[in-house]
Amino acid sequence: YREGGWMGLAAPAEFGGQGLPYAVHTAVSEYMISANMALMMYPGLTQGAIAAIVTHGTDEQKATWLPGLIEGGWTGTMNLTEPHCGTDLGLLRTKAVPNGDGTYRISGQKIFISAGEHDMSDNIVHLVLARVEGAPEGVKGISLFIVPKFKLDAAGNPGERNTLSCGSIEEKMGIHGNSTCVMNYDEAEGTLLGELNGGLKA
Repeated sequence: YREGGWMGLAAPAEFGGQGLPYAVHTAVSEYMISANMALMMYPGLTQGAIAAIVTHGTDEQKATWLPGLIEGGWTGTMNLTEPHCGTDLGLLRTKAVPNGDGTYRISGQKIFISAGEHDMSDNIVHLVLARVEGAPEGVKGISLFIVPKFKLDAAGNPGERNTLSCGSIEEKMGIHGNSTCVMNYDEAEGTLLGELNGGLKA
């Protein structure tokens, strides 16, 4: 999948994609998903991360994260659900504390995170919903953060392990080939994606 360039079918050419219409990507994905749903959840979630960064990322974030995701060497996730809230994200408790240098310390627990932990890629780029201290209550106070499994070194390659981990694998009735995880964030380093308190827009 990676060697064939399938991840980048509809991704921007300037970051290594092929720039084809998204309808082409959708048609190809339908064939592949019908063959192996569990496997295709990994690139499917990565496509979501790519779309969020393309739409809401800064120029620096796009240059930093998109090439690895589009090439397929890195994968992505979306971290929303918590033990006490599933459909009502306004109740989430994961917190983000500014470091003063543009980064944040992310702490909290997320559940049912598909593709949350595995060794099929060189890095996992988690998109995590969290709340900054002093933010409005409810969904209007939620922000979205890029929190990688491995921090990047000066050359932009995965380096030091971030302070996040998979606490356990969720028990499900099906899709057992996908690692659906409980993810623990212990002051993991992340950067804001999109506007502060605009996480649900992203």
